[in-house]
Amino acid sequence: MGVRWGERIEAEIRQADVFIAFLSADSIYSEMVVAEISTAYQLTKSQGGRPVILPIRLAYRAPFPYPLSAYLDAINWAFWQTPEDTPCLITELMHAVSGAALPIATSQAKSGLLQSSATLSLPPPSASAFLEMPEGTMDPQSTFYIERPSDHTALAAIERQGMTISIKAPRQMGKSSLLMRIVDAATRQGKRVALLDFQLFEKAALTDANTFFRQFCSWLTLEVDVEDRLDDYWQAP
Repeated sequence: MGVRWGERIEAEIRQADVFIAFLSADSIYSEMVVAEISTAYQLTKSQGGRPVILPIRLAYRAPFPYPLSAYLDAINWAFWQTPEDTPCLITELMHAVSGAALPIATSQAKSGLLQSSATLSLPPPSASAFLEMPEGTMDPQSTFYIERPSDHTALAAIERQGMTISIKAPRQMGKSSLLMRIVDAATRQGKRVALLDFQLFEKAALTDANTFFRQFCSWLTLEVDVEDRLDDYWQAP
């Protein structure tokens, strides 16, 4: 009692060497989980790689929603499906805590894990299965999403070329959910989508144009899955 839990959690993450994130189909929509991973990510950049983030997928094979995708897609994962996997997972975590890497490392391995989701044998849905957590970014196809007039303006604009869309609103007003609907619409139109969150850039990059644009180009290359040839073409001023 009397503990300011937000401050206490941030203090513990700040002094940790390792941050283990257990990610299930429910936990990924928790604002607290996203905030803790965001804190760990920012600290990793400012504290020379500490804490090391170890994402553990708990029977969860879908792509991470934004912003978790920006934090976690580029680093290694581990996967747990049933209690029989627990001893193996513990061994993998012990090795990772000692300095090794989690096993799911390559783009091919990650894609294989995600692509196999369609073959999973799922139990019949329960009576509450169609309800959603009342927080976090909503699925683009969610029946609970409430459309606003500005949504149609944004979705119509994304169909055109050379358009810039700015979404402005206070916190918890659905900006990220609308962004995901725009991304979904662009993808269905055959457009290539790259999600870049400028909040994830290091502070030093935001004060030096050369550093910023190099990181921007490398990140964009990663997002659109093309060969990184930045060093072949980059000419520093």
